[in-house]
Amino acid sequence: MPYEYWCGACDAVSPEQRQREVDAEQELVEHRRAAHGALRPAAGDGVRHVHSEARGDGLLPAGWFWALLFLLGLFLANCSGLLAR
Repeated sequence: MPYEYWCGACDAVSPEQRQREVDAEQELVEHRRAAHGALRPAAGDGVRHVHSEARGDGLLPAGWFWALLFLLGLFLANCSGLLAR
């Protein structure tokens, strides 16, 4: 799972997702130096997991799955004669 840093003070996030948490933490430190004088902002910041699944939380299948399921339902309905009437 990729990682990214986020900053609550200036709504900044990593320009790219990193595969290693250490790399995202390094970007966080660089952002603190550049934007906040190397201090942690009062609004908070941190490193988080980023889910690359459908909605971003990994709970639902991706959109292609639902489209395939819908087309399969249409095909089966057509085969059984429900759509021919």
